[in-house]
Amino acid sequence: MAVIILGTLYLIIGLVVRKYPTILAGYGRLSNRERETAEKNNLPFFASLLFCLMGGIVLLGYPVSIWLENPQLSIGIFVIVTFVGLIVTVVGSNLLINNRFR
Repeated sequence: MAVIILGTLYLIIGLVVRKYPTILAGYGRLSNRERETAEKNNLPFFASLLFCLMGGIVLLGYPVSIWLENPQLSIGIFVIVTFVGLIVTVVGSNLLINNRFR
């Protein structure tokens, strides 16, 4: 049941990040040029989409684990989604801030 709360938390963070991108770690310390580049490259949208996707996968993992009769699977899905999301966030954000896509 805790996995449902954590998945919902990811969804809420995803929706809040789109409106208030300054809650992203390190976003407030960017220079004006880097912030403009990040906004031009849609960093807030990327972070929002990523968190919402992570929340959706975690929430879908819970009924799948019940269907497969393996409740520990939902915890494993949460851990994997968190680590993969962390890596994608760090690499993707760095690319968007440093204007490597355009």
